[in-house]
Amino acid sequence: MSEYLSKEEIKQWRSSLEKITLEEFAKRLGKTLKEEKQTRDIVDIVLKNEKISATVSEISGEKPKEKILKIASKAVDMQEKALNKEEKKDLFSGLNITFKKSLTQREQAVLEHFIKNKNQIVYAKDLASVLELPTDYVYKYIKNLRTKINEDILQNAVKGGYRLNIQ
Repeated sequence: MSEYLSKEEIKQWRSSLEKITLEEFAKRLGKTLKEEKQTRDIVDIVLKNEKISATVSEISGEKPKEKILKIASKAVDMQEKALNKEEKKDLFSGLNITFKKSLTQREQAVLEHFIKNKNQIVYAKDLASVLELPTDYVYKYIKNLRTKINEDILQNAVKGGYRLNIQ
């Protein structure tokens, strides 16, 4: 008898009418859950646990080259995303903006657009295209951004739109 839950036991738990967690179910049976180990290996992160097996005859063919190029392009994309995060920090470093709470990803995208167009009027339709959302949804992110920024730098423009007033 193994110490981990089997697939059949997990299926039995799912079909059960009793509302308990899988951990509680495993404890009743005297077993534990097999936990996933996190990896820091870039190949495993990029492939996301895909199984790769190759024979000597496959290595000389075209398909392995394509696989390697695909893996390499994924790794480059991940590295570019990391670099983009660093660029965002240079973008914010010259500004003295303090926040009451941390920003969500969309609120940060709105703020980045305001910073790129600082001291200029930005309209909701522009922000809607940045977020790829209908215009009605953008106002929520502007309102949340105003409440999370300590300073009063995000203001309504006279002729409509919004302006981020930063020196």
